Amino acid sequence: MYITNYSKFHCIIAFPIKPSSDSAGIDQSSAKIWSASFRLDRDVSSLFPFINAEVDDALYYDNPAHVRFLLDGFRCFLYPDTVAVHFFESRAAAKEFIPGFLDFLNAVHGRKKDIRPNHNQIRHIPVTDILKILPKNNCKKCGYPTCVAFAADMARGRAIADKCPDLASPAFETAQFPVLDNNKNVIDAVNLPISTAGMKVRIKSLQDRIVELEKNVKHPDTGRAAARSLEKFKTTDFNLTHREIEILKLIAKGNTNNEISGLLFISPHTVKSHMINIFNKLGVNDRTQAAVLATQNGII
Repeated sequence: MYITNYSKFHCIIAFPIKPSSDSAGIDQSSAKIWSASFRLDRDVSSLFPFINAEVDDALYYDNPAHVRFLLDGFRCFLYPDTVAVHFFESRAAAKEFIPGFLDFLNAVHGRKKDIRPNHNQIRHIPVTDILKILPKNNCKKCGYPTCVAFAADMARGRAIADKCPDLASPAFETAQFPVLDNNKNVIDAVNLPISTAGMKVRIKSLQDRIVELEKNVKHPDTGRAAARSLEKFKTTDFNLTHREIEILKLIAKGNTNNEISGLLFISPHTVKSHMINIFNKLGVNDRTQAAVLATQNGII
């Protein structure tokens, strides 16, 4: 077994509730305010990219290296050999959670061969540095009330630069490609120059085409002609099954794995298995790339 034990268990009330006139007469014994920490019997940092790929909404940070995710409704912070988990109702509940957490880590380790690791990390950038490249006019085009609010979420990894339409084009783009050993553990990394300009142009062209087709739907004859014209974009179906295409359509609509599970009445594990097959067949690394490639080839 990959992880067999833990040590140095601590559990505290992380957010003490101060008595007030508003809280008088309210039973606070069930408030989820306990936090726990414990030490693992080995370094598990090699699992971080796999948890990042396996768990919806996981966040993988580079400094200090750790991954944050929800497990059974509890907020987990996993460091190389230390774990912090928040929002338990009691010390006993925290203690009961640990065996399941260890089982989760062992299960991820056991399925590493079936998981395409996601090495995308959130790197801390000061809010002040991000503000330097923003227009600072609070135009709200990004969906945030101010440029400061947008910069703050970018620093937390919750927003991306492309949300700002007035941002200047990058002077230089690079991507970090992981070097893996035979067990899919990261042993090094290589930074190489890339360009996303071509992809952005293709996406904009597809968006314009979608708008045109939506207009033509109101006129059947024109709409049918427009639909026939799309056939020239279809180059291959990549041997995708009917179920995989169904899942691709839901991915393109922004559904998470759990939402797809509910919509198709299949287990989350089955969804993840389909996702791995889809990524392998399309030769992509994430959901966005899969949706774009499927759209470009007329699969969805």
